[in-house]
Amino acid sequence: MILCCVATSVMAQDVSIYGPVKPNETLYRIALDHRHSGMTVAQMMMAIFQRNPQAFEQNNINRLKVGALLQIPSRQSVETVDSQGAYRDATRQIDTYESEVRELRVQRGELPPLGDAPREPVVVPRVPAASVTSPTQQQIAEMKQGLAEDQPLVLPPPKPPERKKKEMDHGPLFRFSYDLAYIHDDNVRLARDEVDIREDNIVGATLKATAGRSIDDFTLLNYGGSITYEKYETFSGLDSVEFEGNVRYRFALASGFTSPIYSLKAKVGGIEFLDSDMRDSTLLSLSGEMNKWLTTTINMTLGIGYNLRDSVSEVYDLRDARAFVNFDTNFSKTDLVYTTLTLITGDTVSSATPTLDIINASDAIEPDDAFGGVDANQFAYRIDSNTALITIGYNRILTQNMSLDLSARYVDSTAKADDNIYYNRTIVRVSLLGRF
Repeated sequence: MILCCVATSVMAQDVSIYGPVKPNETLYRIALDHRHSGMTVAQMMMAIFQRNPQAFEQNNINRLKVGALLQIPSRQSVETVDSQGAYRDATRQIDTYESEVRELRVQRGELPPLGDAPREPVVVPRVPAASVTSPTQQQIAEMKQGLAEDQPLVLPPPKPPERKKKEMDHGPLFRFSYDLAYIHDDNVRLARDEVDIREDNIVGATLKATAGRSIDDFTLLNYGGSITYEKYETFSGLDSVEFEGNVRYRFALASGFTSPIYSLKAKVGGIEFLDSDMRDSTLLSLSGEMNKWLTTTINMTLGIGYNLRDSVSEVYDLRDARAFVNFDTNFSKTDLVYTTLTLITGDTVSSATPTLDIINASDAIEPDDAFGGVDANQFAYRIDSNTALITIGYNRILTQNMSLDLSARYVDSTAKADDNIYYNRTIVRVSLLGRF
C-alpha cells in the first residue's frame, strides 16, 4: 500500500513505470530526471507522451493527469523519435497551453481581451479538470528555456530571460463594453387593433462593466452592472433610463470542450421614464442556464427565468416565467448566426382604447399618460398571457474590439382568458457592439 502511494520506478522489459504523478509535477521535470544519455529532453518528453496518451487531457503534454502511472520508454524507443520534430511538437503544445490559459484568465476578467469582439462581452469559460496538473508561468518559462538550451545544433544560444517587474494584485479587472443600437418597433403599444397600433424608431445606448473571480478550477463568480438609455423618435413618453447590477455563479461538472457549463444569475435594477411616471419600476430577475458546444461550430444555451417588476402604477406590477433555447453557429472566424426561441407565461401590458372584452380580461387598467391618458381615451391594461418570441440575428466581426449585429424579433402574445385578445410585434435592430 505504501509502495502504491510513493513515486517509484519499476523496471518491466523495455520500459520502467513512474508514478503516481503528483499535483505539481510536469512532464518536463519527469523527462529530465529519466533522460537517457545522448537523448534530448524534448525527445524524452514526446516519447513518454506517445507511450502514455491516456495520461494526458486534451492531448497536451501540459495537462498531465494527477495520479497517473507513466511508462518510461527505453533508450531504443526514444532513439526512434526525431529530436528536431520533438522540439517543434513540444514547443507547439506549450504555446497552445499558454494561449488557453490566457483565454481563461480573460474570461475570468483577470486580463484584458486580445481576441475577436464577441457578440456578448461576457463569455463562457472553458474549465480545466481539477485532476490535471497546471504548470505555473515559472514552470512554463523553465520548460522553454530548457528545451531551447537542449538544442545547441539547431537553435542559436537562448537570450537571457528578461527581468520582469513583479505584478501587483490590484483586485478584479473590470471589462467595459458598449452597445449602440438603432431599433424599429412596429407596435410599441403592444396593441391588438389596427386603429391603436403605433410604430416608432428608437436610438439606444448601453454601457456595461463586468468583472470576475475564480473560486476554484470548476467555478467562477462574475459580477457587474449596466446602464441603458433609449430615445423614441415619436413617443417621447417612452424615453427611459434603465440600470442594473448582476451577479452570476458559473460551474462545471467535468472538463472538455463539449462539457456543459451551468450558471445561476440574479439581477436587480430599475427603470426611470422621463415623461411617464406610471411606468417607473424596480426590477428583479432570477435565471439559470446550461451552455454546451454541440460541435466545433454550434453552441447551444438552454435557460429558464423568473422576472418581477414593481412599479408606481399597479398596471405595471408584472410577474412572468420564461424558458428559452439559443443556437449560435459560427460560419467563419468573423461570421456568426444566432437563433433564439423564448416562451413566456405571465403578465403583459398593452395600451389601447379599451373595449368591453379587454376590460373583462384585464387584471388592472389605468389611463396611459404616454399616449394621452383620459383626455385621449387611452388606457394601459394588464393581462395574463402566453407569449412566444423568435429572434434571428447575424453578427459580423469588424475589428478586434468591435462587431456589427443585425437581428429581427417576432413576438406573438395571446390572453389566457380570451384568445381574441392578442398582439403581434416585429422588432428590427442594428447594433454596434464593442469593448474597451
